[in-house]
Amino acid sequence: MFKYFNQEPKSEKKKESKKKISKILKEKSNIIKDIKYFSKDEIGNTYSINAEYGEIKEEESNIIFLKNVNATIDILNSDNIFIQSDFAKYNSKNYDTNFYENTKVKYTEHEINCKYLDLLFNKNLAILYENIIYSDLQTRLLADRLEIDIITKNSKLSMKDGKEKIKIVYMK
Repeated sequence: MFKYFNQEPKSEKKKESKKKISKILKEKSNIIKDIKYFSKDEIGNTYSINAEYGEIKEEESNIIFLKNVNATIDILNSDNIFIQSDFAKYNSKNYDTNFYENTKVKYTEHEINCKYLDLLFNKNLAILYENIIYSDLQTRLLADRLEIDIITKNSKLSMKDGKEKIKIVYMK
């Protein structure tokens, strides 16, 4: 069912990383407008993240709190994966990103809505949780948690309460 994550493994090492900050709102301010980050691994897969606003806190200078966020994962020889959320917490050192509030993932005809999505590049793991609704042209699925190994593309669905069952609806 989750064949869209069945792509070539993504390298752990990042070859290239660039950041672009188009406008600082106030001098000496930690609020940044139109913030963009881009990273590329050694085989050419890319990850870009854009936000309307970002805030850097002095005590954690490598963490950027983002608002109105769009991200793209471009895996070679595959369609792009698009992520959108109201907010995200981005680590500029290891690229890990925690998306939250109205999180949407789109890949071709597949769409996942959830409250949270954690991209953990250092663990090669994507974790989606809280009110997951997956849909494609023929299926609608409801679950609490989805874990995807970025390297093997193995996925695991689960519910918080072990007594509850994952709901799957086939549409024609």
